[in-house]
Amino acid sequence: MSASHRRLTTLCAIAAAATLIVPAAASAAGTVHLSADRYDVSEGAGNAVITVTRTEAARGGEVRYAVYHKTAQQFQDYQPVRGRIDFAPGQTTATFEVPIVDDPLVEPDETATVGIYGAYPERVGKPDRALLTIEDNDAISTDPRDTVNPLGLNPAPTGDNPLEGARFYSNPSQTIAGTYARQIRGKNPTAAKALQVIADQPEAKRFGSFNAQPGYVVSKYLAEAFHSNPGEVPLLGTYRFHHHTCGGYSDSPAEAAAYKKWYRKFAQGIGNNRVVVFYEIDALITAKCLSGQGLKTRIDEMRSAIDTLSRVPHAVVYVDAGASDARPPQNMAKLLRAVGVDKIQGFFTNATHQNKTIREIKYANKISAGIGGKHYVINTATNGKGALRPRSRVKFGNSIRCNAPDRGLGPKPTSDVPARFAKLDGVFWIGNPGRSAGGCGKTDAATGTFVLDYALDLIKNANFRLPR
Repeated sequence: MSASHRRLTTLCAIAAAATLIVPAAASAAGTVHLSADRYDVSEGAGNAVITVTRTEAARGGEVRYAVYHKTAQQFQDYQPVRGRIDFAPGQTTATFEVPIVDDPLVEPDETATVGIYGAYPERVGKPDRALLTIEDNDAISTDPRDTVNPLGLNPAPTGDNPLEGARFYSNPSQTIAGTYARQIRGKNPTAAKALQVIADQPEAKRFGSFNAQPGYVVSKYLAEAFHSNPGEVPLLGTYRFHHHTCGGYSDSPAEAAAYKKWYRKFAQGIGNNRVVVFYEIDALITAKCLSGQGLKTRIDEMRSAIDTLSRVPHAVVYVDAGASDARPPQNMAKLLRAVGVDKIQGFFTNATHQNKTIREIKYANKISAGIGGKHYVINTATNGKGALRPRSRVKFGNSIRCNAPDRGLGPKPTSDVPARFAKLDGVFWIGNPGRSAGGCGKTDAATGTFVLDYALDLIKNANFRLPR
């Protein structure tokens, strides 16, 4: 065969192939797409119905679909779905459903993404992704607050301790210690196992100036707690003030307004959830560092926040009252009256100190006597061996608090306390054991980081006994 003949044969073959391809391409020229780029559904609707449309219906076809979370969480806000739609010849539209979880939580509207992919024989067209907004259908309760049983416990407390009989939220794998244990389990299984002593206890989840959206973050945390352990009461601690060095410091009017707004958002995020709030760690123990104007501003800020928190329907609130080795009880009682402690359940002590429990109880009883018999709780996170006293208290203060060595865990969190301590509602680990309190000028771990050696030291020297 000549070269020219071979070229002619090849060209004919290509032309024939092209002729065969054209009809197939034409039949697959249509697209499959979502009917909209946004869908809205009420939380109480049961399901979100998503419509899929195709432009070519001469024969059967298929397309796959799925849902991907954004601010909405799988199983808490919606049930995840993934599947395939099969179109019959002549069918141009079909639907799939996303089951929506209806809960009693007051939450912001939340979003997920719905999408389609893998269409055949048509191709995927636009829009192939859409925003699904789940609109919350709950409101903060306006019913009168139950002052005897604000947490709605069953059975209800028999006395004047609203925490009596409560089970407190524990999620070992998500606590600070539990998260760290998971990270080191492969290379240090012995240490990881030891950390469970801390991880297994109810943790006071801390919120503060590092949360730009306090309402959102607290509502998401409480939603997680509600869906994982619905019978348990979460513990929340707040640390919103910026504690500057001693001097003439005072928040500006703008900063004070931002502080008050932060707590309004935080309270909205709590909504109808049952919680215990340890309000503003270190707020009053550091008051002596403020100028006269600074103290007036702080009291105004705290009165506003306490008033806000006092109206959260199912929150039991305690405000920081320092520690027995920091402020005289008469002085602390005066400050507590000024910030409006009468509006809430009471106060807590020892949050950043390590004084023995019995010493703090005696101190708290004196404060209580000066403010009409208000109740209190004690932080026992690291006070199993009491405080470490420096050689020179004039130079270093009454105790060493920055990751003090040779200290131990104290009594485990509980509201089951001896009856003879009539005003004591419970002991809690308000300070998270193993979390660094800073270096106090030394080369130590940064404040807030988890320090393994420090945590293991606390575990080794633990003393869980409550005074009787």
